[in-house]
Amino acid sequence: MHNVNQLFRLLNEVVFILVGALLLWVALEGRYLFDPRRPSWVIVSAILILWGFRTWRQARRAAMARWRAAGRISGGSLSVVGLLMLSLAWAPFRWTGLLLAAAGGLFVVRGLVTAAIMAMPSWRMPRAGASR
Repeated sequence: MHNVNQLFRLLNEVVFILVGALLLWVALEGRYLFDPRRPSWVIVSAILILWGFRTWRQARRAAMARWRAAGRISGGSLSVVGLLMLSLAWAPFRWTGLLLAAAGGLFVVRGLVTAAIMAMPSWRMPRAGASR
């Protein structure tokens, strides 16, 4: 790791992998202890959608291309998971496991891909016209 910021971002992605694994486990277990039609569920879903959109928009300010890509992946996945959670309020109950598994799988894939992007070493490209 080059700096503490990079390590913190990597640990953040590990947390998303664990949250995704928890969602997958709940989906496969089939015991749901929540009511997706409650206002609190809809508010949390809306917060995830807005947080993801904000993250996606702020990714353009990143200095390196790989940080921009990681930000776009992170923001997009948060928005899609928020939409999946919001759709649980109107989806039939038999689809609950499938939607939760999709959200969990998306978080796991997001965490793995973004962690791989962040863990890559930064290579310096030679400038045009520079001699070796």
